[in-house]
Amino acid sequence: MNSDTGPTDGVTGPLREMALAGLSYLRARLELAGLEGREALTRLCGMLLLAAVAATLAMAGYLLLCVALVFGVARILNNEHSWIWIAAAAGTLHLLGAWGLLAATRSWLGKPMFASTIEEFRKDDAWLKSTATRPR
Repeated sequence: MNSDTGPTDGVTGPLREMALAGLSYLRARLELAGLEGREALTRLCGMLLLAAVAATLAMAGYLLLCVALVFGVARILNNEHSWIWIAAAAGTLHLLGAWGLLAATRSWLGKPMFASTIEEFRKDDAWLKSTATRPR
């Protein structure tokens, strides 16, 4: 018997070719998913960093506004210090910065991940459905 496979393999030759084609297809889809997975990880890290900075700014703003409130009350009680208004303005700026970063993070969340992979699967599904309805 010859161990080389040729075109006269009967049923096993086409099955082997179909299996190789299926594996090639699967490999291409997994490579695409891997590329998009790395992109998704980069986006996720960016969103987490923005959220951490926003939380830090929000806490700093809260603390500065609390200090401003305490010394503002002292001013109402006839004890003026101009730095109270500077602390209030700095606190407001920190809170506005936190709001801006959270808005940027929220806009990132609106973009779908793995868009190319999903689109390729949709195309493949449509192609498979169109070939399944054709008469042989």
